[in-house]
Amino acid sequence: MRPGAEAALRRGLSAWERAEAGAGMAGALSLGIGYVIRRTTTAALGGADADFARTLLAERMKWEWVTFTWLLGGVLVVWFTSSLAERLRAVEGEPGRIAEAAFGLGVLWAGVWLFAAFFNSASIFLAADYGDPAGARIAGVLARETPNVLTGSVLFAWLLATSFITLRRAGFPKAHAYATAALALAMLLLALVDWYGAGTLGSVIVALALAWTAATSAVLTFVAPSGGAL
Repeated sequence: MRPGAEAALRRGLSAWERAEAGAGMAGALSLGIGYVIRRTTTAALGGADADFARTLLAERMKWEWVTFTWLLGGVLVVWFTSSLAERLRAVEGEPGRIAEAAFGLGVLWAGVWLFAAFFNSASIFLAADYGDPAGARIAGVLARETPNVLTGSVLFAWLLATSFITLRRAGFPKAHAYATAALALAMLLLALVDWYGAGTLGSVIVALALAWTAATSAVLTFVAPSGGAL
């Protein structure tokens, strides 16, 4: 680690820094709640446009909650990613290019959820205000599939960049470093099976991504680089 970085962490995190580090746990929870709510909706994306719009409007509040939780979760993940990048830069040292790449990839994953929330909201407006059932159904498909399709590739790159730093230098618990590297490989394999195989693994990939985000957030919040408590 950079000289003084371990000592600074040992002095403890400020309330703001602890909130920043813990934002990943809150963000993962918010995204997960929205994802579960989205899966309970009954509007058939593969059915007729008019039937889809009618069902969507009947359960509109579910869709509104999905938009809210995904927007909130995406913003919280961006906040958490800045804390992760700070720790990675402290471990890597200057100029911190890998840490910068990890930061960009974390923000990109948050953007996946923000775009999904946008499409989800657009689906509601197209059905309710613009009288466009076909557009509403297309936006609904994009809202559902954006996290499922993009999470695997983005998380693979994010985990890989993170593990490049955590495996080579002290600064994170070794169990977390090895788990991150193993999960990066698993993400790649799951994404390939999801894209080209017979299985539909988008939900599994999303669940693993949320679990890693929450676990890493907990590490940043409660665990010092040497493994002790902060």
